[in-house]
Amino acid sequence: MLPARRLLATAATARPSVISAIRRQHTVSPAALSQIETRWAKLPECEQGAIADYLAEKQKGDWKNLTLDEKRAAYWIAYGPYGARTPIDPAMKWKVLGWSSFFFSIAVGLWVYWTKDVVPTLRTHTKEWKEEEERRAIENKQNPYSGVYAKYRTEVMGEK
Repeated sequence: MLPARRLLATAATARPSVISAIRRQHTVSPAALSQIETRWAKLPECEQGAIADYLAEKQKGDWKNLTLDEKRAAYWIAYGPYGARTPIDPAMKWKVLGWSSFFFSIAVGLWVYWTKDVVPTLRTHTKEWKEEEERRAIENKQNPYSGVYAKYRTEVMGEK
């Protein structure tokens, strides 16, 4: 909760003279309302709350008594393109695409480096090893129904 609103909330149960004294302490100068569009995002949250509270109180009265700066500030606070209503930067999609491709290419580069240079090829993945493995499987008659020995039986020996 904003400090100005917190004071008002705690003083709401107090006497009316205390409430009016707190409201008088948080008056906003006309200089604070001029050029509010350019300064609003840079203002601290407590000042934004004080200005919003001040304008809400002023709008409860006759709107003809509001100055032009107060009307502009009230409109800006209600409908201005700040915070969640900030327009999307048109270059943002290109920035996101660029950074995403940059990190993706780094990841692919590291993967290629790792698979080609860092991890040695295993000796069990060589052609000679596989041929020797098949020769031993045929000698030991391993898996005669669907393995290497089954192929050997049907092709070389002519069995079914």
